[in-house]
Amino acid sequence: MLRKEVYSGSEKAKKEISELFLEAFPEDERPPLFVFLKSLEKKEITMLLFYERETFIGFAYLAMHEDICCIYFLAVSSQYRHQGLGGQILEIIKKDYKDYVLMLCYEEVDPKYPSYEERVLRKSFYRSHGFIDNKIKTNEYGIIYETAYIGSHLVSFDKYLELFKLVFGPGQKKNVTDATNIENQ
Repeated sequence: MLRKEVYSGSEKAKKEISELFLEAFPEDERPPLFVFLKSLEKKEITMLLFYERETFIGFAYLAMHEDICCIYFLAVSSQYRHQGLGGQILEIIKKDYKDYVLMLCYEEVDPKYPSYEERVLRKSFYRSHGFIDNKIKTNEYGIIYETAYIGSHLVSFDKYLELFKLVFGPGQKKNVTDATNIENQ
């Protein structure tokens, strides 16, 4: 049974988060570590840590704005992947944040990418947990992401951009564009 904790700033947790963040996300798909860690101080951000007994399993980095809760980063330590723990984490988030529209992004699923099969599996994983197509794509620092949600309404690109600015700062908004109708980027 997974145990959930809200990040409180401890050095031990910061070390666990940092190591997993660098392991789980490719450099071109994550902000610099210091930006990521600094963002944890913002009131809009909740970092959930997950443990099995006393062993750190993974984390979920959530950003809230109005009625939207975006799961920006969800990571499970490599030695615990493919055991259903990521799904358990998603189900905990769905239960705890049921009053929000939950949103997440994942790399565009298109056969033109070498990691196509992996992307198909990721999208299927989210769909198996109830997430449906949000009908927008974003271009973040040159990487195209599809979006999915669970809740009462779609999330518009403008609402997503507001959330992105809150999380990463207003100067970063120039690095995100609406890629919904752009082909062959």
